Amino acid sequence: MDYEEKQDVKDELKNPSFLLFVFTCIGFQVLITGNISEIKLLQHIGAGLVFIRFVSGCVGAFRQRYFKKGIGLMLAGGIGAMIYFI
Repeated sequence: MDYEEKQDVKDELKNPSFLLFVFTCIGFQVLITGNISEIKLLQHIGAGLVFIRFVSGCVGAFRQRYFKKGIGLMLAGGIGAMIYFI
């Protein structure tokens, strides 16, 4: 890679939204692992990470004036929370 491509990769990895995406992926993996192994603590940690991502996504969408995206994320997070608690 040349210097510009390396800088683009560094900037992308330092972006907070990328870190939140990573936490979402880790959260889903921990949640599924907790479901398979039937360890409630892992399930709660995974669900918490995913929920934090939905909340931060909603806040970011509303800050950027993407109201439809923010409302969609809130609905998806609410439905996911209801499914998790049922």
